[in-house]
Amino acid sequence: MKRIQNKTAESRRTLPIAMLYGMAVWAVAGLFQQAWWVQFACFILSALLVIRINSENLLIRIYSRSVSVSFIFLSCAAVFLFPSWTGGVVQLCCIAALTLLFECYQDDTCVGKSFYAFLLLGIGTLFDANVIFYLPLLWLIMKVIVYALSWRTFLASLLGLLTPYWFLCGWLLWQKNGDFQAIVHMFAVQNILQFPFGYDAVPLSNQLFIAFTCLLMIIGSFHFIQSSFRDKIRVRQIYYGFMTLGLFSLALLILQPQNELAYRMLIFATSPLIGHYWALTNSRFSNVIFCILTVALLILTAANLWMPSLLS
Repeated sequence: MKRIQNKTAESRRTLPIAMLYGMAVWAVAGLFQQAWWVQFACFILSALLVIRINSENLLIRIYSRSVSVSFIFLSCAAVFLFPSWTGGVVQLCCIAALTLLFECYQDDTCVGKSFYAFLLLGIGTLFDANVIFYLPLLWLIMKVIVYALSWRTFLASLLGLLTPYWFLCGWLLWQKNGDFQAIVHMFAVQNILQFPFGYDAVPLSNQLFIAFTCLLMIIGSFHFIQSSFRDKIRVRQIYYGFMTLGLFSLALLILQPQNELAYRMLIFATSPLIGHYWALTNSRFSNVIFCILTVALLILTAANLWMPSLLS
């Protein structure tokens, strides 16, 4: 017997409804009044990339768009991230980079995709230097999860990472007449780490969102670990990559609660994990959990939309 959870996860109407829901949330949040067109475009493109990751890698054994739907709903719950256009651009660059890296599975000769993936990350660092924190993690994922790191792909990644700076240095030298101090000032990253961490300054809405997303990640991770033997090895490895990315983002949020990129990467990493749980479980307990967490997510989204004064 199919329950509400399974009917929702397997329906072909779920993704179009989720897209309409996402557009409605953005409209209510202030898309037209605040002219958040760049941010909204980055959200749409990021969601399309998540759909591609799901389709290209067959993350779910059955037909289901639960991964993409989870990403849309979680992204819409984080209303406090909507105003940042730079955050949207960086998120898009990171998701696009990971899309390319996952396509390099067991191919340590994928020099081109490695170059373009880290080229996107290099562009991302121009908007948010916090991308630097994720670079060692992505090299680690390439080595032990995707099995695509060789000396050639590593050099290609370095070249891609430095390419935006190469062009920017030339432009700055031309604009500043050879003043290297302007370049040093441009690339200064001493303000990435902020001490003290300022937990008191983190709004309650952000704290609730972190706690809720962390709960979803735990549920999804435990489920996948228990049932991963049914998935192909490639799918398992990609999900381990999502777990690693999610744990790293959560640790980064604990250390740097003001780190906007960590919120976005936590959403991206959690979506496949909880999507796998929704689509591939079928019990009364999981159905009840699905209904409770869905209602809780809608309440959290509504609270962030209409009652910011009560949550901040």
